[in-house]
Amino acid sequence: MTQKDLSKTRSPILRIIEFIDEILSGKAAKRRENVTIVASYACMLLCTGVLWHEYSDRDFSFLITLAGASQTLAFFLLMHKMKSHKNAAGISSKTLQMYVLMLIFRLNSTLVKNGYLPVDSTGDWAYQACDLTSLLLVFQALFYVHKRYKDTYQAQHDTLPIWNAVLPLALLASVLHGDLNHNWYFDTVWTFSMYLDTVAMLPQLWMLVAKGGAVEALTSHYVALIFFSRFLTFSFWYTGFAELAPENGGFNKMGWLLCGCHGLQMALSGDFMYNYFKWSSCGVKTCQGTLPSQGMVLPVAMEV
Repeated sequence: MTQKDLSKTRSPILRIIEFIDEILSGKAAKRRENVTIVASYACMLLCTGVLWHEYSDRDFSFLITLAGASQTLAFFLLMHKMKSHKNAAGISSKTLQMYVLMLIFRLNSTLVKNGYLPVDSTGDWAYQACDLTSLLLVFQALFYVHKRYKDTYQAQHDTLPIWNAVLPLALLASVLHGDLNHNWYFDTVWTFSMYLDTVAMLPQLWMLVAKGGAVEALTSHYVALIFFSRFLTFSFWYTGFAELAPENGGFNKMGWLLCGCHGLQMALSGDFMYNYFKWSSCGVKTCQGTLPSQGMVLPVAMEV
């Protein structure tokens, strides 16, 4: 089977074969792109291996550090895809803006307080380093969307009014937040960042459905790594649910709040991943037919 034949096929297994074939015998530009992806994964595995062996207590608390590293790699591969293809079509600027706001407020807490950090030494610097790197990468991605490749950005589809939710979420965080930092301000800003993270994917999901699955600049690596990061974060807080309960007994408000929000993040990123791979595996026309000239439609059943 030739590379041209493989490119017409959407099977995940054949995608892997095509990916390897492009490294071995593809065009120079595509080979460089795929080699960079492989090198990025290798670098992440090496770094997390060193952190696991040298700095962690080798228990479940390392999950949240690994989640931060996965998120950083996701943003890097998204930026790499845009740079390689010189294209920002299908990327939601509003989702990236929510991630910027989320990371700024989370760092505002984690750089000062340790209530929501891993209990091992990776919580002293590694977790924050992942968020700082992610913040720089998201800023770079926004530069690509609005400056370098602004002609390809599809603002007409990035229409979810997500900024209307920011102030209500801030007010909610001020009255409904955890207390692991033992400080009203730092507990509030961390909880606010968690709420922002919960809704950050909504504009991208909205854009995905509005475009009928056509997300040219998105990469499956970004989609899968964001879901993996949210799964690890949920697993971390779910494992520590009992430890979040009040010492004198009673309702575990903090446990349910943290697990509920991170469970919703995992569900939304999982739904995004499901829709992305469903459309990319069968093609937009096969899954939905031709797109309407205006408005947003829900996906319909696949043709058999």
